[in-house]
Amino acid sequence: MTPLLTVFIPAYNEAANLEGCVKARHGKLEALGVHAEILIVDDGSQDGSGALADALASRWSNMRVIHHPINRGIGATFMTAVSAAQGEWLILIPADLAMDPEDLPQYLDAAPQADIVVGLRSDRSDYTWIRRLISWVNIRLVQVLFGMQLHQFQYISLYRTAVLRRIEIEYWQSAFFLAEILIKARDLGARLVEVEICYLPRQAGRATGVRPMLVLRTLLDLFHYFWVRHRQ
Repeated sequence: MTPLLTVFIPAYNEAANLEGCVKARHGKLEALGVHAEILIVDDGSQDGSGALADALASRWSNMRVIHHPINRGIGATFMTAVSAAQGEWLILIPADLAMDPEDLPQYLDAAPQADIVVGLRSDRSDYTWIRRLISWVNIRLVQVLFGMQLHQFQYISLYRTAVLRRIEIEYWQSAFFLAEILIKARDLGARLVEVEICYLPRQAGRATGVRPMLVLRTLLDLFHYFWVRHRQ
């Protein structure tokens, strides 16, 4: 029987967070009675995350693990998950528990009227001023350059797997790929619905989304895609 949902958890050096994340997600899925699989993509971790993921998978029959031999980045893990997902829907939930498990029903409730349910995080209280500035600039650029009416583009979304597989993800080496998916889905006529979600700050480990080179690559990819679209 095809699962309704694939819960995709990317893991790069997330040994401190992974078990708690899996337990929370598994428990919530059971409580909701949702037929789902949990798919962990270990992205070349060096802290034992891969072995921990395998040990967790041995405890639950609805859990699978895929290993990247080297670190390839979040975009590569996402593409791996899209190819391997068995669920009708796919949701990326970070191992650092950036979303309250109690908010999962909000995504599922919105799904019948959507092809992608776009999560809006409730606050950014743990952001430094520079991270807030980077986030604001990114959002405004996507809105203005691509005519997107959404309010956020980089948080947790629930995707209809069949729609994802119609999209060629070109900018997977930067954080722009999440906005790229939404832009291309909009252009395909997909229904995009927003829901407000309670954000949970990272409890352990280190966030990597504001590395200067990643920020620069994301901006370059954003402007490159804008240029390519307007050449056509």
